[in-house]
Amino acid sequence: MRKAGIPAEIFPDNAKMKKQMGRADALGIPYVGIIGETELANGTVTLKDMATGEQKQLTVGQLIEELNRN
Repeated sequence: MRKAGIPAEIFPDNAKMKKQMGRADALGIPYVGIIGETELANGTVTLKDMATGEQKQLTVGQLIEELNRN
């Protein structure tokens, strides 16, 4: 993401998803990229819109395009 000019942060601890989402929300981060076992297997990233809760699975290229539109 950073190479594409998109500011990005990695959650520093191996914490539960709820804590990670809470931190992103507290920092006002509008989108969260989630990469779990399914995403790794499929070569995708789940993008979560923190304002609406909407989630979509995208390739890295699609993710960059989506974030650049917003």
